[in-house]
Amino acid sequence: MHKKPIIQSPLILKMSLFILGFLFSICGFSQYTDIINSNKPGNSTGAYSVGKRVYQIESGFSVDRLRGEALQSESLFNNGNLAVRVGLFSEALELIYEGSYTMEFSTSPIPGGKIGIDQGFTSNRIGAKIMLFDPFKNPDNRPINVYSWKKNNGFRWRNILPAIALYAGANIGLKSSPYLINNPSIAPRVMLVTQSHLTPKMVLILNGIYDFIGSEALAEKTVIASLSYAIKRKWSVFVEGQYSILPNYNEQIIRTGGAFLYRKNLQLDLYTGINFQNEPSREIIGLGFSYRLDKH
Repeated sequence: MHKKPIIQSPLILKMSLFILGFLFSICGFSQYTDIINSNKPGNSTGAYSVGKRVYQIESGFSVDRLRGEALQSESLFNNGNLAVRVGLFSEALELIYEGSYTMEFSTSPIPGGKIGIDQGFTSNRIGAKIMLFDPFKNPDNRPINVYSWKKNNGFRWRNILPAIALYAGANIGLKSSPYLINNPSIAPRVMLVTQSHLTPKMVLILNGIYDFIGSEALAEKTVIASLSYAIKRKWSVFVEGQYSILPNYNEQIIRTGGAFLYRKNLQLDLYTGINFQNEPSREIIGLGFSYRLDKH
């Protein structure tokens, strides 16, 4: 008995070949760098992955003070955070775990107001990020002028063309944490990432984040813009703005700080930040490090 071919339509065949070609081209992106590629300091995420067979941790400690004038309350959050980034299958793809643990000290002179100490995980999520477009893959996007150092190292409009990556993951609820006990067991999180190398020393990163998708009580929409500048080979500074639409209020935060490349696989960082509203007002200071185990 004659069997029909699995793919009967030329259109389906062409689409299948296109998708396969697209995936193979993505996997061919070269993102490994000789020195560590960290998302710290700040809250933004870069478009480039750590590279195949690279295992990286990014950790830190921060103090976050929230003050509410209406209730004359104050909360002090001592936070420890950890991100684990692993490049396993290709240069363009990385797997990511992110978690934060806090110890909160709260005071309030209002009868019935919150007072005391709480502790537990405030975030617990896993996900993956994949590079969709890398402008450096095409040399025509970054032509070299052999006659002009200034043109090669200065700003050019074509430098705005960004690398583009997509992140998809999930927030995982924890019954053992007072901060996550009422969260859904699994809540999706997606993020669009762009990264433009405006000059060899200046990088602009933009993030658009939709968090806790499907949960009216927790859904967040956030935009982050981060601009970093390398002062010298081992020193860099950054400024970052964040706007978040939360269920009960909107928040605007600005952060600034710097990073020091201690060794090619080890980076140290320090940052501070404030928000722009009074209910609650917020001040942040933090320090951290990033380290990679390079098996590339």
